[in-house]
Amino acid sequence: MSPEQVIQKYGTWSNALVEFFNAYFGLHGYPAIPDYLLGALVSRAKVVRDKRGRWFMRFVSDDQAQISILRSFMRRSNVYPVRKGKLSLYVRCYDVDLMYAFEHACATEPVFRPTVDFVRGYIDTHSHFRIDPAGRYRLTLTGPLVPECHDFLVALGARNTRVTSIKASYRMNLHAGSLRRVREVLYPPGCVCNPEIRQKMFSV
Repeated sequence: MSPEQVIQKYGTWSNALVEFFNAYFGLHGYPAIPDYLLGALVSRAKVVRDKRGRWFMRFVSDDQAQISILRSFMRRSNVYPVRKGKLSLYVRCYDVDLMYAFEHACATEPVFRPTVDFVRGYIDTHSHFRIDPAGRYRLTLTGPLVPECHDFLVALGARNTRVTSIKASYRMNLHAGSLRRVREVLYPPGCVCNPEIRQKMFSV
């Protein structure tokens, strides 16, 4: 097929590539995505195919350590400031295998994987610490997979705290006692993780 025939059939080279990779991975199977990476990216990253033919996965964060960890899984990526004067950074990933692995994993039910790596990745990018009135850390976990994370964490020994629904998302708190009970399993030495989250976990 000549270049002219390709453009006539698919409209753009980008569309032709999408069709090729859809057929290729449909025939040979989709690449695997590590549990930690899927947990970190789910509901936070998005694969973009725009009208100008650009094709990439995007992720926004103001945590440079977390961005470095995620980029270590990506074969091709760039980082840009979201806008002048803002701390947030905008990651564009051009790793075709990873983009297809991510999309396929998010389209396959259940998306949640009941593994320590997945839940650690989810906590690293879907949570924040607060200090309660007694001066102790409390971790608040948010996002669409909080109910599944809740059940997993309770099975590890966390207190059975309430999950609240906020529009299409969920929220739960892990208090100091629960953090102490689950941190050794969730954040063992040498694991892939956000070092700041781990440090706070073990400072409780």
